[in-house]
Amino acid sequence: MLAAPLASQAAVTTSFSAGDLIKGESWSSVYYFAENGKRYTFPNEKTYFSWYPNFDTVKTIPDTSLQALPLGGNVTYHPGYKMVKVDTDPRTYVVDGGGVLRHVPSEELAKTLYGLNWNNRIDDIADAFFVNYQIGTPLATVADYNPADVMTLSPTISQDKNLAGALVTVTIGSVESGFVPKTITVKVGSEVTWVNRDNHVHSVASDAFNSPVLQPNEEYTRRFTTVGSFNYNDGGYPATQATINVVN
Repeated sequence: MLAAPLASQAAVTTSFSAGDLIKGESWSSVYYFAENGKRYTFPNEKTYFSWYPNFDTVKTIPDTSLQALPLGGNVTYHPGYKMVKVDTDPRTYVVDGGGVLRHVPSEELAKTLYGLNWNNRIDDIADAFFVNYQIGTPLATVADYNPADVMTLSPTISQDKNLAGALVTVTIGSVESGFVPKTITVKVGSEVTWVNRDNHVHSVASDAFNSPVLQPNEEYTRRFTTVGSFNYNDGGYPATQATINVVN
């Protein structure tokens, strides 16, 4: 699991949105927060740096908020960034969208795709993380794969995992953690789903919308069709408050 460098007195925020990088106050592990309300793990430093140049945009959130978010799985390499191989398999692969690996059958083809120093453009994937990938069809010609085009088609982890069109999800955690995130920004037309991941009943209450009482694991969805800031609270615990900002 990837750990970010320790920063002194990093500001703690409860405001974050899908696509943000997050970590807890007490832990250095960095996660990707997705539209489905889950956090995705970077299995190692090389995977992280295939997507990001540094840790400058990582947000520190309360430990209780981080713990309320379920794990969604591991992030895979940015498609097109490098070729990869696994310790127990001599074959070299390119990474296509969605974590699909495609065998590169010849040195000539690898050289055409990644240049004369193609052998410096290969990273090893540990056997433990090989299960995060799928094996696709091997490359036959250079026309089958263009690294730059593949990278362009997957500019974000959400798009690579086909999560970008998913509902935006807010977790309802314990009374201590409350709504996670507490402040989120979405586009007009987005649907927001609240999922009760606590062991007690909760509800979503505001002047503009109200959910029924949500039993554990039940959810409530609302589409936001107008621009504005919508404050809401937990009907059973009014002091637990949050905000959704809707923008064009």
